[in-house]
Amino acid sequence: DISRCQSDILAFEDESEKASNALLARAWSPGWSNADRALAAFINGPLLEYSVNRKKADSASTSLLSPHLHFGELSVRKAFHLVRMKQVLWANEGNTSGEESVNLFLKSIGLREYSRYFTFNHPCGHERPLLEHLKFFPWVVNEGYFKSWRQGRTGYPLVDAGMRELWATGWLHDRIRVVVSSFFVKVLQLPWRWGMKYFWDTLLDADLESDALGWQYISGTLPDGREFDRIDHPQ
Repeated sequence: DISRCQSDILAFEDESEKASNALLARAWSPGWSNADRALAAFINGPLLEYSVNRKKADSASTSLLSPHLHFGELSVRKAFHLVRMKQVLWANEGNTSGEESVNLFLKSIGLREYSRYFTFNHPCGHERPLLEHLKFFPWVVNEGYFKSWRQGRTGYPLVDAGMRELWATGWLHDRIRVVVSSFFVKVLQLPWRWGMKYFWDTLLDADLESDALGWQYISGTLPDGREFDRIDHPQ
């Protein structure tokens, strides 16, 4: 019975997590009011150049709203409405760049919602590939490779930097998520479910529906997934 356990013997965090948790506390501010501030800051800042900068992983070019959306601190409807209002304003001003940025941002929001549709229709999508003939694909079951990937010790600087950032901050830019997951399944050829589970354990915005769709897409196990020989260059 956990209610009879003394609080000092309950391991809420171990030594290896303390440094990472300290960084999380400084980088993220939970709660609906902080979510509203983050949305306002994005709309009045990076959104304008989102179409140009969204793939730049070395700058604050994205919204960073995914944790707030995941935990229900911000609704998709509210984000959509306020961003569309900004688009109407830019349209009236003839700002075509801003309009394009809004369209691309809303497309990414739509993809998140599509992952719900995907999971509703394929509730086992986090467990097995949609393409049945890949159910018994000969993945390389190598714990050593898996450990090197988790710890950012693969020897590929971009992959390693991404994995260390993930452990330290609980977040990864979308482009780096694609690079590290593509490396995982197409270079190391490890089972994609291992990578999905690790993302679930470490990402602050861990989202089963989005993760299942993303990993299946990268692995090429969806009918419209990436070809297995298409690799996002890890350098």
